[in-house]
Amino acid sequence: MLPSIAYILAVVLSIAAVSSGKRVELDWDITYVQANPDGLNERRVIGINGKWPPPVINVDLGDTLAIKATNRLDVGTTLHAHGFHQNGTNYYDGVPRHTECGIAPNKTFTYNIQVTQSGTFWLHGHYSAQLVDGLRTPLISHPPQEHYTYDEDLVLMLEAWYHRDSEAIYDQLLSTSQEIRDAPFLPVMLINSVGGPDLNRTKIRMEPGKTYRLRLINASPTGMVRFGIEQHTMRIIEIDSIGTEVKETNSIQLSAGQRTSVLVTAKDTADHNYIFHADIFTDMQQGIARATLPYEGIVEYAAAAPLLNYTRDGTNSTVDWQFTQDVDLVPLVKIAPPGVNKWVPLEIATSIYTDRREHMAFNNRTYAMPLVPSLLTALSTGMQAYFPDVYGFKTYPVVLDPNEDIEIALFNKDVSSHPFHLHGHDIFVMARGKLANAPTNQFTAGPFPVRRDTITVPPKEFAIIRFRADNPGVWIFHCHMQYHMEQGLAMVFVESPHGINFNLKNVPRDLLSNCDAMGIPTTGNALGKIGLDMSGDARGPYPLTGF
Repeated sequence: MLPSIAYILAVVLSIAAVSSGKRVELDWDITYVQANPDGLNERRVIGINGKWPPPVINVDLGDTLAIKATNRLDVGTTLHAHGFHQNGTNYYDGVPRHTECGIAPNKTFTYNIQVTQSGTFWLHGHYSAQLVDGLRTPLISHPPQEHYTYDEDLVLMLEAWYHRDSEAIYDQLLSTSQEIRDAPFLPVMLINSVGGPDLNRTKIRMEPGKTYRLRLINASPTGMVRFGIEQHTMRIIEIDSIGTEVKETNSIQLSAGQRTSVLVTAKDTADHNYIFHADIFTDMQQGIARATLPYEGIVEYAAAAPLLNYTRDGTNSTVDWQFTQDVDLVPLVKIAPPGVNKWVPLEIATSIYTDRREHMAFNNRTYAMPLVPSLLTALSTGMQAYFPDVYGFKTYPVVLDPNEDIEIALFNKDVSSHPFHLHGHDIFVMARGKLANAPTNQFTAGPFPVRRDTITVPPKEFAIIRFRADNPGVWIFHCHMQYHMEQGLAMVFVESPHGINFNLKNVPRDLLSNCDAMGIPTTGNALGKIGLDMSGDARGPYPLTGF
């Protein structure tokens, strides 16, 4: 199906909108507050201006989103606009020790984000595991004209929520004791920051005959979510902000960080209400059997209408849970994929390392942050910025030439699923399948592959993705299961050091002053030393054999 004339006109209008938008200013105090979102457990969370959850952000294509963020926490913080490419503004990407040092306690930093993309995004903390503590919110960018027509636009933020704070979970997962590491802890589901066992706490209200756009955002720090509505068909029209041709399904699965828009046309009468499912599928802990944690809410047509087709055990469910492969989707805007100038094979595995902790790694190199932010290293080391060594061994840097075409081959030898997110780019999904070499287990994209920014690689499977290095900057590539990244599953692409020095040399003054306040150097290599003096650059820990 080719894009409609209306859609082509919308693209033209979008190009014009980019240069004629308004300034959306938000003044945020990032604070600790108390919250009890499921009615079962109150704990400290991270809110905005003394309230939680943080407010939903709506912008129009072409706007400038200016978030003046003042840190009232007792540790650093950052904000990341997930899915925004930040072309020419890498220093607003919000990744600590790569694009900034962080916002120091009682200090301020303003993120001036150019809204050059439309679709479904979200904003979240990227400092430590602050996402786990509730620093996240939907971010919706509206184009001048939508391709599809619908009556109402509903945002559903799906979130696996923990009754424990991020630090306690981190201490458990990085413990040297297997007994402590493997002690099970399970999340609960929140829908737009509300949950609990009472079905009436989470409702989607529909009117007969109307068509609804449901923007599904998996803002979970850990779990996958599978979503479906009893006796209703969903039509996929967007994944990770990329518009797609319609694909019908009655169930969809989203990994942490992923977004999907579906159209749902309501029934013709309000005779019944229906169940929707938002089940958590978690396999974060290596030593714990993977668990599906059911969650249900109500699609309400009328308050007094009976609930149809409902049993807790799901035996009479009409949802088949046959998930649509993203490689089968067709984007509205058809772009041929880049070629291959550089091949980056990445083997994913988990092991016990020589520090007796469980780490995850690409090619047995477990990630750790540098001292000096990688962007500042690229800006201060001259021609040596082309040498990967200056960014630190455990940063796992890959230096790219301008407009180089990159193919990443992801081989997941783990027993866990991993949703990988690339900052600064959309990726072309070229192929995926089982690691077993059988053609029947492989799926290959057509001539115009679907694009997205977060791709799931299930256990014992592979995925092939591509992107073009046309956005100078330092872009992290990491697992979006929050603690998988904390356990070492990340790396960094340093894209065009010359382009970085040409396009990004005017680093905001407040970024540097925050580094000073945190005692972090702003020049030199990853260790804060001159040039290629990497003496003391850590290599270990290393995987132990037999694990």
